[in-house]
Amino acid sequence: MDEKGYTITPIALLLMVPVIIFAVAFGDVINEVNQFSTVTVGSDVTGGTVSSIYTSIKYAAGDSGRWASYNVTRTVIDRQNFLTNSKVHVREVVADQLNNHVIDSCSKLSRETGRNITINDVQIPVNTTNVTFDDIFDENDIVVTQVDAYGNGDPYGFYVVVKAGVPIKVEQEGQVYEGTLPEIRGYAPIVGMEDPYIWIKSSFRTRNAIYPYDYYEATYMGAPNYHFDDIVDVDAVEMEHLGECLNGTGNPENLAGMPQYFPNPLGLNFFERLQGGQISGEQADTRLSTFIVGDPLSDVHQGKSISAVDVEYFAIPPVPGTKIVLKKADYLDSKGAVFYLSPSYKTIFGLEDSYNNNLP
Repeated sequence: MDEKGYTITPIALLLMVPVIIFAVAFGDVINEVNQFSTVTVGSDVTGGTVSSIYTSIKYAAGDSGRWASYNVTRTVIDRQNFLTNSKVHVREVVADQLNNHVIDSCSKLSRETGRNITINDVQIPVNTTNVTFDDIFDENDIVVTQVDAYGNGDPYGFYVVVKAGVPIKVEQEGQVYEGTLPEIRGYAPIVGMEDPYIWIKSSFRTRNAIYPYDYYEATYMGAPNYHFDDIVDVDAVEMEHLGECLNGTGNPENLAGMPQYFPNPLGLNFFERLQGGQISGEQADTRLSTFIVGDPLSDVHQGKSISAVDVEYFAIPPVPGTKIVLKKADYLDSKGAVFYLSPSYKTIFGLEDSYNNNLP
């Protein structure tokens, strides 16, 4: 009997027990919910940190590739010697810059998130000032290629590929993410870079910067179209698109007289230009060429008519060419020299030996 005179029967007691048990259990549920929320938030931060690391490596790979292309190009030009293995040199410079970028960004990320970050078994220091630390990547972790993930060549840039399988760990207060990175690709454009091949082969007598020719058209059926003679003005002795290509018209630096570059499967890609010749196994669609204007090696050629395509002009021996005639006048390049091409390249470019007044 209670203080009010009610009797608590055994059945009533049984009805009360589950309520008491439920109350205790509900308190535990509340605690578990709070803990789960903390774990969920923590996991979100950890997952976001992993994603940010991936993004940092991707952008660092592209930036490092761009820096390496400039650095290695300057090395070739300043030393006036081609490299024996250009890809190894580029990878070494990329690895050094990639380490600096990734350590700096991940150190900042670690401070912001409170997470300890370890990549390739190297723990990223929270403070990089006056601290010595091991490199995360070396050149063996990196591939440089002008072929994209789908097998297509790009003559105007290359990819810095961080190989898949690099271990990564992100942890904080018992929350640990461990895994390996997938393959990460960063793109490094070479547009605007000095061409070391032109510098060395012409012995400081001419220079050129790599800017693309706009009117080239890749075709899926048959030969590509260079469009060099789409617009021909025989009275002005001019072919508009070819003239623009020879003069370098429209580049961001307004570098007049520096011919543009066009895809050429028989030419040299960026790594080959660093080495001074074709590299076995390189895809044809990664290669490009430009024209040599003004005949800078006229004293060497001793009055011979030499094809203006770079790989023919600098060949040993150089490849002879024949001129193009517009209304009985010789076609001239942007520096006033007679423009010569070999018969094979006239065929490749779709150019005629002569053009007359019947053209539209």
